[in-house]
Formats: sequence, structure tokens, C-alpha cells
Amino acid sequence: PAAAPANQPPLVPRHDIRLSGIRYAYPATPGKPVLSDFDLVIPVNTSVGIKGPSGAGKSTVMDILLGLLAPQAGTLSVDGQPVTAHNLPAWQAAIGYVPQHIYIADTSVAANIAFGIPADQIDMQAVQRAARAAQIHDFVINELPQGYDTPVGDRGIRLSGGQRQRIGIARALYRDPPVLLMDEATSALDGATEAAVNEAIRALSGSKTIVVIAHREASLKACAQVIALSTSLHRADS
Repeated sequence: PAAAPANQPPLVPRHDIRLSGIRYAYPATPGKPVLSDFDLVIPVNTSVGIKGPSGAGKSTVMDILLGLLAPQAGTLSVDGQPVTAHNLPAWQAAIGYVPQHIYIADTSVAANIAFGIPADQIDMQAVQRAARAAQIHDFVINELPQGYDTPVGDRGIRLSGGQRQRIGIARALYRDPPVLLMDEATSALDGATEAAVNEAIRALSGSKTIVVIAHREASLKACAQVIALSTSLHRADS
């Protein structure tokens, strides 16, 4: 495939993101597709939750949306435009991703939110905007001795699991992407933190397109639409 030009503007969805007729089987089990003839429409600026047991294909759907896996059949499209190897970087530039396990570096809160940005180039307004959206700004300002300059310790030792998760959400929001994908982001959280993550989803609903995958229904309470994946059908049923 032709290399994409580095300066492609982000592929920002205006109407919807679609998975159409998706088939995917892992190389070890080519005859047992995880997804078969799978369709999903994600309207822009809504929140969609995907639930289901392990092995139902939730992570596969997420990896296809992220462009990490190419389906064996079917298409991922944005406003009807298929995502191909050529425009994949433009699509990925539109996505903020919250992985299941948040890596926390032994640096300041601000540097962890603006992850990978040189210290002298960190946009503190963007850091604070992202932290507010992730419901962690008040904690940073009121509870941490040096605010955003507070070192968080090796692997975030000074943060609770919920605070680490919120740093991960703020990191995904630092560039203010139009699309936010959250992978099992609340699987290891206590109820109070799960509520805070749901609050973040509620706060962002209507301004971003959000897809959350989770085992537990409680993690998806704030989503406008919830789709259940079953291991037997390999199809979505809402």
C-alpha cells in the first residue's frame, strides 16, 4: 500500500462511523470467525457501549475501529469513506484511545497527561481542559502538593487506580480528538471511580463520538446506546 502523506488532516466524522459486513478470524483459528457479517453504526457525537462476555469479540471490534486489525471481509468507513492503508493515519489522528492498562511515567501529572510531548512544549491550557473533562482537575489542584507539577512516582504509585484511569482519559483527550475509544477502561475500578468515568462520558456526550467496551453493564450506564455481543451469534443485537 502507498504510504500516506504525513500531513493528512484528521479524518473527522461528520455523520457516522460504520462497520459493514465485518468478518474476522484470528490466524490460529481461521475457520472460527470471532465476528461474522457484523454491522455497527455509530452516529457522530453519541456514546455507544459494547458489552459481552470474554471471547465475544469486543476487543476485536475495538482493534478494527482503531485500525490495528484489518477485517478479512467488510469495511470500516467514516461518512461512507472506507478507511484504507492510505488514509489510516488520518483516521487514527482523529482518535483518542484509553487502553485497559494505563502506563504512568515517573514524571509530573502534566507530563503524564501531555504524554510524549517535550516539557517545554506542553500546552497547560490543553492539559487542564483534558483533566476537567476526565474529572481529575479538582483532585490535582486541591489534593496534590504541587498541582500539575507534582511527581506521581514510579508507575503512578501515589495515585489510586481510579486516578490513574482518569489520567489515562485526560491523556486521550489532550489533543481534543473528535472520537474517543475506551477499552475496558472501568474493568478494574471500584464503584466510586466507575461513577466518575461515567460522569466523564456524560460530560463529553454530544461533543465527541465515544465507544466504550466493557464486561459490566454498570460501566456503560452513561452510554446512549448499548450493544450486546454474544459468543454464539457473532452478530450485534442491541
